[in-house]
Amino acid sequence: MGVNLLQRDQKSYWGNNKVTIKFSKKKQIELTEKKPQLEPGTAKSIKLINAKASKVSWSTSNSKIAKVAKGRIKAIKAGAATITAKYKEKKYKCKVVVKSKEEEKETMANQTSIDETLAMRVGDKKVQVQWEDNDSVKALKELCSNEPLRIQMSMYGGFEQVGSIGTSLPRNDRQTDTEAGDIVLYSGNQLVVFYGSNSWAYTKLGHIAGQDEKEMEELLGNGDVTITLSMEN
Repeated sequence: MGVNLLQRDQKSYWGNNKVTIKFSKKKQIELTEKKPQLEPGTAKSIKLINAKASKVSWSTSNSKIAKVAKGRIKAIKAGAATITAKYKEKKYKCKVVVKSKEEEKETMANQTSIDETLAMRVGDKKVQVQWEDNDSVKALKELCSNEPLRIQMSMYGGFEQVGSIGTSLPRNDRQTDTEAGDIVLYSGNQLVVFYGSNSWAYTKLGHIAGQDEKEMEELLGNGDVTITLSMEN
């Protein structure tokens, strides 16, 4: 009986009220973009998230490259500039890059050349090729950029395999004394790979490395082959 009275008295003393504690999470302030990219003459708007827009002041490090007003960036000419949003004595920055379409294409082409290489297979065997740095090889890479290029080759003259590329490539023919392993462009649209030697006007494309004349003859001198060219990492 005494225990029940004590419990009743405690309940009467403390009451039935519930206390709820709420924790507020501080909202992060940041720019909507870290590295916007534009073309000359175009514009893009960015925001400072969780900041009162009327209290944000905007500035650019180079108004000849890009201007900014109330978060709207206008690209002037190719280059890079830093856009700064100042809010409550703190600065939030992003780098805007302005590129023309031509520059973008060139950047993509250069990136492809860095990340990918032109690979060559004779039948199922992958061979190591030292490619020339010329317009013909660049066009060949572009031709293989979407899907592999398969060329049906035919033996000719007891020293080479010849096959049609199916289109014409840029050419810069010069009188050339070839050797086993050389890869050349003939007449602008024929791929030629040598396992012997010859002298003619060709555009040099590359050379199969790590194979001597005997190994090249074993690879190419025993019947027609299929050569596959593709872009690989």
